Amino acid sequence: MLVPFAVIASVGLFAISGLCLTITKDATSGTISRNSAIGIRTPETKKSDDGWVGGHKAATPILKGAGIVTLVITAVLIISSFFGDRMTVLTITSAILGYSVAIGGICWAAVVANNAAKTINQKTVSYTHLRAHETRG
Repeated sequence: MLVPFAVIASVGLFAISGLCLTITKDATSGTISRNSAIGIRTPETKKSDDGWVGGHKAATPILKGAGIVTLVITAVLIISSFFGDRMTVLTITSAILGYSVAIGGICWAAVVANNAAKTINQKTVSYTHLRAHETRG
């Protein structure tokens, strides 16, 4: 009974952790440019290319950590499901904990990315405004 539940939960957790571990790497390396489909898409990260890259760089440690912890929890989930009724609580707890870590990590990373991109975008606007003022004066 628990094996199908664990397999379904594990596939989802594995996919989420894979995204956490690969998207930030691709976005910070320039493989994924600013877009409306893939990556951490907040109002600030979508404003500029510098904000996009800077936001993803700031979020990378959080997403890597969440991805790795989620993979470990997924392994516990799969292993515990094969012990039948003796590990029911551990199996269900692992599934809940895995999704909590993954979703919590993604939300935290989005906030960090948005704040980092906002700082970068404000500096860019200030610099552009200063340059425009210098050329007029």
